[in-house]
Amino acid sequence: MKHRLVVLSISLVIAVVIMSSFASRSALGLVVRACEVNSALTGSPYPCVKVVRAEDPLSSYAVLREPADKERTILAPLADVPGIEDPRLLAAEAPNYFDAAWRERADELGQRAWKESPQNFALAINAASWRTQDRLHIHMGCETPRFRALLKTHATEIGSGRFTSLRTKAGWWATFEAADDLSNLNPLKLVADGVDGARANMENVVVGVFGSTSPDGQHGFYILARVMGENKSRGSAEDMIDPKCTVEDASR
Repeated sequence: MKHRLVVLSISLVIAVVIMSSFASRSALGLVVRACEVNSALTGSPYPCVKVVRAEDPLSSYAVLREPADKERTILAPLADVPGIEDPRLLAAEAPNYFDAAWRERADELGQRAWKESPQNFALAINAASWRTQDRLHIHMGCETPRFRALLKTHATEIGSGRFTSLRTKAGWWATFEAADDLSNLNPLKLVADGVDGARANMENVVVGVFGSTSPDGQHGFYILARVMGENKSRGSAEDMIDPKCTVEDASR
């Protein structure tokens, strides 16, 4: 009886959180916590899609649909990580949330074809100055036509193993890394070490990771980043990600 009352109480908390949507900047943290508790008590990750626990608490995460937009899928750590600016994310043994999001892309989004054909699938994270939630979260989906065109236009400029400053008003930097996955590539560390001024200003950094093929036929990832200043031209994670894409979109 006591267990049932606890479960009922958790369910009521979850309902309140969902109804409150993302009006509060702490709403995502409350949702993730509700998923964690519900998973531990009942075995169900509701209202998340999935909860993954790791030996290192900082590496544990949840995959969920945004309460404010059920078509948007995000990955968020279970730990209280406010955003990209958290210094723990650049430590030697830091978790690679982009790798986790990439591994989850197919099963959790229902797009199994992405395991075999990851081109045009993308991940992105906002700067502190742009985001609406003070809990780190990575947006998952297909790259938007705008950013697909941007990468195609500048493909010959973008080198491998180093970031190139693209000739764009938004101040994008980009690199291409040949790899089958992100297990040995941590985009946050690459950006911090490779983009001028990024490491000292991570709270203003926007990062996008795009599965693609280079002009010479190598499969890998374009990593796109910018350090936002007073010029807040378009370039948020939401601009990079199309949450409504389909398998057909991903194969183009």
